[in-house]
Amino acid sequence: MIICPTCGHMQSTIKETRKRNGYIERRRTCDNCGHGMITKEFSASSISKLLNEAQEKALDVAVQLFGGR
Repeated sequence: MIICPTCGHMQSTIKETRKRNGYIERRRTCDNCGHGMITKEFSASSISKLLNEAQEKALDVAVQLFGGR
């Protein structure tokens, strides 16, 4: 359920859907006030991949700062 950030209405219409690298992007319009918004939907596997990549980068930075592994 998407809540409009402008008026708080809980109904929106999907105007466009695009598959991106690791997520789905949807352009929506609030059925009450017409405010446009974009939502991004991530799969569990893409979230795990992003977290693993972030952890590897953090570990690389720690190694550069403090040495060793």
